[in-house]
Amino acid sequence: MSIRTAESTASSLVQASPGRAFERFVSHAFRLRGRASRSEYWWWMLTNVAVLGVCQFVMPAVISGRTPNPTLHLGPFGSLFAADIRLFTVTATESPSSPLAAFFLICAGIWMVATLIPGVTVLVRRLHDSNMSGWWALLVALPIGSFLLLAFAMRGPRPEGARFDAE
Repeated sequence: MSIRTAESTASSLVQASPGRAFERFVSHAFRLRGRASRSEYWWWMLTNVAVLGVCQFVMPAVISGRTPNPTLHLGPFGSLFAADIRLFTVTATESPSSPLAAFFLICAGIWMVATLIPGVTVLVRRLHDSNMSGWWALLVALPIGSFLLLAFAMRGPRPEGARFDAE
């Protein structure tokens, strides 16, 4: 078994680099079993915020001087479903008239839809790493649930979480 194969079947990747964490995010996109380390989860969240910040705010503002989406939302799954935590807000203006700015807004929408399921699965695997059932993700239905799930995602790994390792 090669090192790469052994690493890809490992339970969680401790101190993952940003590139390796995103690679595992994509390769484990539909896997609910197993575990995800804190670095895997938080590198994904940082990447998500960066991509959406650039596509929703920076590029439309640079291209046309307008920011049509006044708020960047974050939730435990990413930025589409149950994203009720406001990261930052800017003054809303009219929609950009530039086709290039509109292109970046469309890219942001595609990104949010494309990362919805992988965002859910990485949170479930993150909960597993701290020895919690993935069913805790349903807390998102409560008004304070997003905050609780993000707090749970900060918990350290627990040895008992090995029970969730992929077979």
